[in-house]
Amino acid sequence: MKKINCITLFICVASIMWGQNFDESTFAKRREMFAREARTGIAILSSTTTTGGLNKNFYYLTGIDKPGYVYAFDMQERGENGMLFTPEQTKELESFIENIKTDKKRLILSAFSSGFNQRYFYQAPFVNADSILVYKRAVKDPEEIAVIREACRITAEGIKYMYKNMKTGMSEQDLFNMMEKHFKQEGGDGIAFQQVASGNLGTSPHAGITDKVPEANEMFVVDIGALKDQYTADITVSFTISGKFTKEQKTIYDIVYKSLETGVKEMVKGNFHAQVEKKAMDVIIDELFNLGLVTDKNSPWQRAFWIQHGFGHHIGLDVHDVWYDYLRMVPDDRRVYIPGMILTFEPGLYFPQGGLDSLTPRVARLVSKEEFETYANQIRPIYQKYEGFAVRLEENILIKADGTNENLTKMSLK
Repeated sequence: MKKINCITLFICVASIMWGQNFDESTFAKRREMFAREARTGIAILSSTTTTGGLNKNFYYLTGIDKPGYVYAFDMQERGENGMLFTPEQTKELESFIENIKTDKKRLILSAFSSGFNQRYFYQAPFVNADSILVYKRAVKDPEEIAVIREACRITAEGIKYMYKNMKTGMSEQDLFNMMEKHFKQEGGDGIAFQQVASGNLGTSPHAGITDKVPEANEMFVVDIGALKDQYTADITVSFTISGKFTKEQKTIYDIVYKSLETGVKEMVKGNFHAQVEKKAMDVIIDELFNLGLVTDKNSPWQRAFWIQHGFGHHIGLDVHDVWYDYLRMVPDDRRVYIPGMILTFEPGLYFPQGGLDSLTPRVARLVSKEEFETYANQIRPIYQKYEGFAVRLEENILIKADGTNENLTKMSLK
């Protein structure tokens, strides 16, 4: 298999890509960066994960979005030359890898699924180099920012279209169908994920979609992201088909809005995500205390009962783009906002039916059954006013070099 330079690589790629807006030099620059960070060894990258999906790290470095491809390049050549193996070249790939494995002085850097690693490298000196890309993918380059901005626009336009055309008697599926159709009309490539959940169904953070037809004043939680060139947005809105809130719905909406507003204002370079998140969470706890739903603002378990998920994450090639690896690798005191990062901020409050009847595993490890039952009985008359609906709001925020941020979605904050 002959070596090919980056120009040749992208001639090969042009016929298999779905079509995207990146200049071919973008991927060459990323491979050069990868080689510079890795310093030594041979990178062997597969486009397919163990579950058959697209390996986003492979796409990030090559621009190839089709299954079954493998690309290899030497760190010493700074990504300038490489070898592209098509799905039909399994024998050539196996021969290439066997030749590398005989050279014990050269470290193999892989950035693909563990199944592929086990198949080819169980006897070879290799390390998984995905960790290099966690830091790099967390900060978007200008080309990525442009595409994510477009994904955000498409998603927001689809939601606005749904707002304009929704009517009493429509189902959750009907609302989703309207958004999906409009995403395509706006130039979207598909949908990364979706939740269109009404009433008590909305109290589950990942409820999906059903054929349920809600009442006119029943609260909806819509969480959705359109795809553009493999990149996604992530917007959450809460509303009723009638466009009117009950007194109780308005109370909870205003609390979540205040938390969102507090957090987004603090999302600027140099601030720490954990501190910003805490400020926004404190807003919710303070407001619930004022309502009588929290009896001790300093109680860790009461906080855990009401704060059911984190309030933000990176977006990009995945809806939680490298976020969980980022949390694992970067401690709180180093998790700072950097210009070029694009993160969501998404506070929420949930009042599931029967939510006071039993302890969730998240809370059970923090409080005794007896103490929780005493608390539940105390707040139950208040809780019942809000029981059976949820509110979550989510915006997509670009961290800028000038100390400000840009709201790429603007669906809730004005």
